[in-house]
Amino acid sequence: MTIKVFYCIPSHSDEVISMNIKSDTSIRVFLTDILGYEVETPVGVYGKLVEDTYIIKDKDRVEIYEKIIADPKINRKKRASHEES
Repeated sequence: MTIKVFYCIPSHSDEVISMNIKSDTSIRVFLTDILGYEVETPVGVYGKLVEDTYIIKDKDRVEIYEKIIADPKINRKKRASHEES
């Protein structure tokens, strides 16, 4: 089966590739065995986050996301409080 993989991370600069994988492949197997990523890497299908147990379907759009290290809301509040001082 064929899927499209979208890398939404700076190191791949929004790269898109098509891949052929075996049917009944889970996100966990896809991440670790095929791509060599950590299981904790956030993954979505058609823009919605999915669990690592999700079984990939033919023609799915699998999206690999960057891990969020800091909460953007907290960072904005910190910047705003420094600007007021």
